[in-house]
Amino acid sequence: MSIRIMRRFRLHLTALAAVAVVMTVSGQSPAGAADDPPFAPYQEMHANCTVTHRLNDDPIVFPGLAGASHNHTFIGNPATNANSTTQSLVGGATSCEDTLDASGYWFPTLLQNGVVRLPDKPTVYYKSDVKDYRTVRPFPPGFRLVVGDAKMTTDTNFTGEWQCPGYKGKAIPSSCPSGSSLVMRMKAPSCWNGVDLDTPDHKSHMVWPVNGVCPASHPVPLPQLQVKLPYPLPGGNTGGLAYSSGTGYSFHYDFMNGWNNARQVYLVGHCINGGRQCNGYGVDPHKP
Repeated sequence: MSIRIMRRFRLHLTALAAVAVVMTVSGQSPAGAADDPPFAPYQEMHANCTVTHRLNDDPIVFPGLAGASHNHTFIGNPATNANSTTQSLVGGATSCEDTLDASGYWFPTLLQNGVVRLPDKPTVYYKSDVKDYRTVRPFPPGFRLVVGDAKMTTDTNFTGEWQCPGYKGKAIPSSCPSGSSLVMRMKAPSCWNGVDLDTPDHKSHMVWPVNGVCPASHPVPLPQLQVKLPYPLPGGNTGGLAYSSGTGYSFHYDFMNGWNNARQVYLVGHCINGGRQCNGYGVDPHKP
């Protein structure tokens, strides 16, 4: 048996074990509940984190190859680099409000005529994207994902959205009101195949739900990740903006699960399954 096949087999066993743990802790099956969920305007938790560092590293796409990537801006675990693994992140430090979220989150660095523009108060939302929010399960230990495409040059398949007061669209606006921020948002698919913690393309283990239900090929609903990156711009000037990966359409982001598993299981159950809008500390002030 080749080393690659053995490694893939071990990843499959780890994923299956993670599913079993999640089902045991929650006492529910990913197949879903028999009754309709009660109405809940929110089913989410937030990871509010600050920027920690920038590197030409990508431990998912170029593992072990320092300097092989375009420049990325990192939030979450300050130790994330080309040699990071999900195992090395867990239990580490973090710039997120929840001290048990040592995950690595990173995205291409935004430049304006060569000057680095960093986002102010980045947020990663963990939401339900299926009809029955009670069936959402935590990300399994070892999980990794890339959202978006660093090589994209047109808006044809671009799923991100630029926003500033009076504007919302796929392209960077010609300008924004003075004193405002230019915001990038992008959602991730949320249905997992229940087997792979990662795939060669770092994407195909996840797909979008269909009419609010995960398809049979990817039956396990996980939290839908959505990044929100507000970029303060002097005078609202958007001229000369480009990502280190290319045009605005090349925006993408990576997630390497570094959560304390028990903490994430609790938060998904309390916030998402519980129909709450939890802040970065796992609290919904309106529904304690």
